[in-house]
Amino acid sequence: MQNNPAQNAPEIILPMERLDQVLFKMDTTHIKDSLLARNNRYPFISEVLLKQMLAIDSGDSESGLLSFLNAYRPIYSAVQKLNSPATAHPQLQTLFKNVHYYFPAYNLPKKIIYFIGPLDGFGNAIGSNYMAIGLQMFLGDTSSWYQSEQIQKYFPPYISRNFTPRFIPITAAKNLVQDIAPNSNLTRGLIIEMIEMGKRQYILKKILPESDDADLFGYSAAQYAATMNAEQNIWNYLLKMNLVYSKDPKVTSQLLSEGPFSIYFGNDIPGNVGVFIGAQIINSWMKQQSEQDQSNLIALLQMPAEKIFAESKYKP
Repeated sequence: MQNNPAQNAPEIILPMERLDQVLFKMDTTHIKDSLLARNNRYPFISEVLLKQMLAIDSGDSESGLLSFLNAYRPIYSAVQKLNSPATAHPQLQTLFKNVHYYFPAYNLPKKIIYFIGPLDGFGNAIGSNYMAIGLQMFLGDTSSWYQSEQIQKYFPPYISRNFTPRFIPITAAKNLVQDIAPNSNLTRGLIIEMIEMGKRQYILKKILPESDDADLFGYSAAQYAATMNAEQNIWNYLLKMNLVYSKDPKVTSQLLSEGPFSIYFGNDIPGNVGVFIGAQIINSWMKQQSEQDQSNLIALLQMPAEKIFAESKYKP
């Protein structure tokens, strides 16, 4: 699967806007004029950051923004020290090139906006013609900013361990895949849900072929190794307990939702172990396809999960 037919596709040049620097270098002694000047050039600031993310009333935008800048200046300093866009931006350009190769009809964002938003906000969003990356969400897994009780309510350690700069392209890729092929939340049976999520894992690997497999699943290295070793036992248990075709939303959630550990398979196995099984079924099916079909990701998305499962001959 590691052949990468997209590698010779035309390069994509992505303009970047460093709104983190634009905002935090503002002349705060003349905040009204500074904000006005920037709003005209960078509408993202007022339309998305202030209004939607910070919920700052337009009639009070100056004082609200000033409070935010004062509170988040230490985070701005941490972001500048890391300077993660320097590494991430070339990776994002390669990611966009790969996505365009496999999904030529998809309208890719035209630029990348790097910004700093609230810690309980988001790390990646796709807008009308941009992708926005919240650098406050990629400060490193040991960053003290993620250790407070308030933030851990939103992002417990099993999630914030992935808040590192190397996850900028992975988070972007997951968001692009979700935008290209939104996955329904309907409970169609566990096996269908696993295979649908497995398709998206396969696509992730295609558009980010250099990324570590554990990272693409969001697992720690130890969890990924443990899951690989336990694959046969996991599958046998799902068969034995008649869970494979279960339509119980609780079972689906327990096997497909992120969690610090699996309630079925113990502390060493991640909560969403079903995503791994789904990906392994896709890999088993793909091994039987031609090289050309292995790269036809549009056809993969359209292929019924039942057909994939029947033809996969999956037997770990």
